[in-house]
Amino acid sequence: MLVHATWCPTCRAFRSVFFERRVELLSQKLIFVLVDRDQEPEISQAYAPDGDYVPRSMILSPEGVLQGALNSGRGDYRYFLPVGNPGPLIGLLQQSLEIRI
Repeated sequence: MLVHATWCPTCRAFRSVFFERRVELLSQKLIFVLVDRDQEPEISQAYAPDGDYVPRSMILSPEGVLQGALNSGRGDYRYFLPVGNPGPLIGLLQQSLEIRI
């Protein structure tokens, strides 16, 4: 799930990683959900364990449970991934498939 805001330039820049070929291949095995923080504030706040910042990339179980161990590895903003570098997103997607959440 990607929580974003339409006014956020970082969010717009981050979207480009979803068009990387490896991300596209992995997306065939997963369901991607795009949540606009301003249009769906209840959902955004429900999935804001370390703050309501954007963009936030989170892996959820099929039941909608946040898989907290699958994160950026940062001490702060655990669900913020680098803009312009698809590697960390690819790593999270691969891990989610390996553990079969």
